[in-house]
Amino acid sequence: MNETFDSGVIADNNWRQGAILGTDLALLAFKLAPKTVSVADGDLLVLTSHDCDIVNFSIDKEPVVEVLRATARASTSKIDKQQSWGRNPRQLELATEFEGRQTILSFSVHDRWFIPRELLHKGAPDSHLPNKERRLIAEWLAKRYIRAAFPTAFDLRWRTQLKFWQKLLSQHSDWIQGIYMRLSTFDELEDNLPYKCHFIAAVPYQQANGDGWVEKRPEIETEIESIWGQFNPHIVCEGVELLSTDEITLADIDNYQRFDVDWVSFADDSQSIAIENDMGI
Repeated sequence: MNETFDSGVIADNNWRQGAILGTDLALLAFKLAPKTVSVADGDLLVLTSHDCDIVNFSIDKEPVVEVLRATARASTSKIDKQQSWGRNPRQLELATEFEGRQTILSFSVHDRWFIPRELLHKGAPDSHLPNKERRLIAEWLAKRYIRAAFPTAFDLRWRTQLKFWQKLLSQHSDWIQGIYMRLSTFDELEDNLPYKCHFIAAVPYQQANGDGWVEKRPEIETEIESIWGQFNPHIVCEGVELLSTDEITLADIDNYQRFDVDWVSFADDSQSIAIENDMGI
């Protein structure tokens, strides 16, 4: 361990995940950005490393921290729903308060890099993202590595209807926060053997407890069943459940996978729908 490194200064300066770098430190960090990252005036940098790594006493164990570039625009413009709630594994948009006004922050998963942790000695953060937004960013980044992958044989059986599935999810984006699917097997099956699946669609609890839910619930269930019913007998849809996010438990989804459209093994570059059940959103 480097005895001259004082992690206490970092803790005293209140550096933690979700901290936004001040102007002077951001300028230093931007100089270390990879050439693939384009930087513009007004861009922000958010610290994304885990709290324990940020304040670790050993500079040898944790020599660097990760930063993520964000662009900011006034919240008078609309947020892209297909890039909200971590739905898209490459792009993220979120609404938050910054410098006393409502702001929309946009992120690309590729606009992140490491900076020496000693730089955090140079001062305190400019501000911090609220905990909800901070956690959303962390889970969105983690999702890039842990999102589900399904058998190629399964993907190929429904890929012709991919655009219709995307259209359904887009049309009901206010009602569907996420999709989970239980698949009968992850083996590559022969054409004469069916895949069996069951869906859970997660609905934001505010929507499920608001006006229109009673009518909307059977409508969405019928539309999902209609799309997946057409693949029978190659894919057998065994049912669809729409559940509020405040009633879904870990036990409910233990045998399910997040059904993000971006994971498909034929590598389509489409949006995805995700759910962060433990965020309570």
